[in-house]
Amino acid sequence: MDSLYALRRFLLHTIIFLVLPFFIRCNTQSIDKKFEEKAVRLASSIDETSIKMLKKYCFGKRGDLEFWQKVSGDSFLYSFSQNIKGDTIELSVFRPFNFIKDFTTNYHFDTSLYYEFRFSKLKDSIVKFVALDHYSQEKVNNTSISQKQIFPDQDPFVTVSTLAAIKDKFDFIGTSYRSDIGDFIEFWLSAQFKLTYLPDTSIMNPKHKKYWLNDFSKGKQIQKHWSLQKVYDR
Repeated sequence: MDSLYALRRFLLHTIIFLVLPFFIRCNTQSIDKKFEEKAVRLASSIDETSIKMLKKYCFGKRGDLEFWQKVSGDSFLYSFSQNIKGDTIELSVFRPFNFIKDFTTNYHFDTSLYYEFRFSKLKDSIVKFVALDHYSQEKVNNTSISQKQIFPDQDPFVTVSTLAAIKDKFDFIGTSYRSDIGDFIEFWLSAQFKLTYLPDTSIMNPKHKKYWLNDFSKGKQIQKHWSLQKVYDR
């Protein structure tokens, strides 16, 4: 009986050893196919207006926080994010000294004391201001003032909502654009899969051109100017 039991266990382990890689490979292929389909959908339907916006603003995540950064070359000028709470939209702003160059405002950003600023909007009114200091202490000011009085020209709520809609439509977790390196955008579809849009190889910094063209060539060309790359295997 002991020898028969041992034989059965040996056969079972052998079958598992032989079959398991097949199932893992099939599952991996299924995941790869899923992201390839997502990449094709993005490349096929994203419009030029969205591309232009994503050359101005890069998307990132840190834990549960999602944010957009205004970029210029190798620097980010400011960042902002939105948080929807019922009927209220909360706009958070970091590094406002650059933010106000794009969004004229009558609000005074006291950066000597605070580093994060939040505006809560309900319909067409700002109903709350919050300033956060470096000790995570909040200064809260409940109010009711027309949004136009705070942002009389360009509306940052519209900008961040438009960006969020692009992100939600194409379901990426991050983007990157560096005009100082070249005129291409990287879309991170997951931590593993990167989709690169490179429309013009002539607009590239000669110092970095060889490296980035080589990186682009490692991916699978899903459409002209679009390359999908599996950055690493788990």
